[in-house]
Amino acid sequence: MKIEMPKEEEIRHEIDNIIAKSIKEKESFYSYLKNMYKQIGFKYLFHDGMEIVFTILLVFIILISAIRSSSIRYMENAGLIYVYLFTASPILYLAMSIYSFIHVKQNKTYEIEMTCKYDLYQIAAFRMLMFSIICIVFNFLFIFMVSYFYKNLNFIKAFMISITSLFLFSSIFLYTIMKLKNKLAKYTVIFGWIGFNTALCMFKVNYYIDLLNNISTYTWTIVALGSIFIYLKNLKEFTLLRCRKGMI
Repeated sequence: MKIEMPKEEEIRHEIDNIIAKSIKEKESFYSYLKNMYKQIGFKYLFHDGMEIVFTILLVFIILISAIRSSSIRYMENAGLIYVYLFTASPILYLAMSIYSFIHVKQNKTYEIEMTCKYDLYQIAAFRMLMFSIICIVFNFLFIFMVSYFYKNLNFIKAFMISITSLFLFSSIFLYTIMKLKNKLAKYTVIFGWIGFNTALCMFKVNYYIDLLNNISTYTWTIVALGSIFIYLKNLKEFTLLRCRKGMI
């Protein structure tokens, strides 16, 4: 039986077909997160939903209580409130993100979750993205409440300051847990942001207050958009990493 050899064009055509079928199309970050949500579901992504709600309410009560305190409420002007918003905006994000890691370690499911198709930190990346959206809504409502006490507050500027602070901190938070190996260094950077800004706010450092107040709303908007871009870039890198044991 004589078998004819395929022509060069036919060989190339079949090779192209094999390659096309074997190589998957590069999945976008949005598609990756969307598929993760479809395959895992809301129930397992946010199995600690009541604890998250409790955290949101707790942080809200603490921040509003601070606003209503005499030391802040009866200021001569609303200048210091921008510093307060810049300091307080990332607190909810930090609280929810840290809690999600602690919850897993307390339940002793770290090793099991790291062997799943979507491991602990890939799920954490999705959760942190959701946390940032929750924080945007939270900050909006919080500033709306603050504007009740400060009639001369520039709402748009205050909101842009809070968004900038939120995503600057979120970007630093992600970069820190990915790049720094020493746990003490990680905690120093993460909690140092809150501590440093709190100290400047409490001691009413004039240079710092003037700096935040003199920056225009337009500039805050540009910085906020840049911070969001960096945050999403770091979040994407976070989902691609594999060797993450002891990250936080």
